[in-house]
Amino acid sequence: MIELTAGNAAIRVDPADGGRLTSLRVGDAELLGAGGPGPGGLDRIMHGSFLMAPFVGRLEGARFTFAGREWAVPANLAPHALHGLVFDRPWTVDGPAAIGIELDERWPFGGAVRQDFELTRDALTVHATVTNERRAMPAIVGFHPWFARGPEFTYRFEPGLRYVCDEDGIPRHLSASTGPRPWDDSFTAVASPPVLRWPTLDLTVASAASHWIVCETKADAVCVEPLSGPVNGLNTNHYQVVEPGAPLRFSMTLRWTARQPTDRKTT
Repeated sequence: MIELTAGNAAIRVDPADGGRLTSLRVGDAELLGAGGPGPGGLDRIMHGSFLMAPFVGRLEGARFTFAGREWAVPANLAPHALHGLVFDRPWTVDGPAAIGIELDERWPFGGAVRQDFELTRDALTVHATVTNERRAMPAIVGFHPWFARGPEFTYRFEPGLRYVCDEDGIPRHLSASTGPRPWDDSFTAVASPPVLRWPTLDLTVASAASHWIVCETKADAVCVEPLSGPVNGLNTNHYQVVEPGAPLRFSMTLRWTARQPTDRKTT
């Protein structure tokens, strides 16, 4: 277990539990939560904050084409694959605030993934790096944090375009409509960094993300997920090519500020 503290903030990372951030506390407040049972028995995707790599969300048919041929990965949410290949295996501690994992035989290209955690008094930054020093491969990464809901919890998310999905949750086209609530949708062209509000603090989710997923269908937690590319992007050619000397680097910064009594009255 990796534990870091700075001021009144503390985090806990469990390498054995899929390299998951299991706790983010600021003062007396635990900011991470859990969403309940997972689809298809995938309960491990329903708590804390974990990294999705080398693809995010659903991968249609658990297959994709790259370099002129078709490749397959296991369909953990048959007939599709969900949330990548690193959340369900132990990671290795690679320093006082870093963990790493080799992509296993389920991913036909090899490669490796690393997370570095940087905690200050008012922010947590998680850096993700995907590398392959032997060959080229496609990759998309994203962070999947579950934030705890509670009394007076609210959040601001300003979507630009929403992906309209088929009955299997595969994006088919973009719409300027934000769609019906509650959301369990992916978005792009987001107007500003999302902000989550608890009675005692505000938290901004900052990232250079091109895409986001928001899931607000659960009673006890909400997901606001920054992504380096779109859901099913391996099939729509919206990915980064990772190859020797050309890693994929992506980060998420959670920055919090204390709320003044006058702010709390207007929540």
